Amino acid sequence: MKTTWTQKHILIVLFITSIPIGSSIAQVNRGISDRESIDKMRDIEQQPGKVMDVIKLKSGMIVGEAGASYGYFTFNLSKRVGESGLVYANDIDTAALQEIKMRCKSGKITNIRTVLGAVDDPLFPVKNLDMVVVFDCLFEFAHPAKWMQNTRKYLKPDGKLVIVDPDPSKRKSDDFLSRKQIHDFAFESGYSLIEADDSFLKSQMIIVLQPNLLK
Repeated sequence: MKTTWTQKHILIVLFITSIPIGSSIAQVNRGISDRESIDKMRDIEQQPGKVMDVIKLKSGMIVGEAGASYGYFTFNLSKRVGESGLVYANDIDTAALQEIKMRCKSGKITNIRTVLGAVDDPLFPVKNLDMVVVFDCLFEFAHPAKWMQNTRKYLKPDGKLVIVDPDPSKRKSDDFLSRKQIHDFAFESGYSLIEADDSFLKSQMIIVLQPNLLK
């Protein structure tokens, strides 16, 4: 079962503090504890703006985000799709979704809708999404292949499923899903692979998938 946003917050801190002091992200601020500092460090290491360029996220798109947690990537998506677009922020943790709602209210952000999902189904309220994005959390899902299969019905025929996850080959760790494992889950669930350049990311991979129309 996917971790709660509080547990994920701890995982992010552990990940950041485990990076060598000489790396760019560690030089920003050692001994971090507050959310803003963590997000700034994630901006450097995970480069959300460039990720959105690579996956071709554009103004006006309708996007679903799975495992939104407290909204780190959600609000990046919101800025990119703009007022003419919409982001459905999904999680199984009501506390995380409430935090997103509060931030939307305080910031007068109107293009984000929160969605309480199930473990194996994001339960998005629409079936015409241009894109579904899973940022930094697929490895936490209990049944990734089943989740991918259930997610297909929410995408347009030419929609994309984008997975940005820790890459164990870059991190030299076996604690995360390998690229091959995710590819196997995708093929099993009825997706085809679209090439995406993730060479600019030091510790993550980008996998872009499109539903097979005949599956």
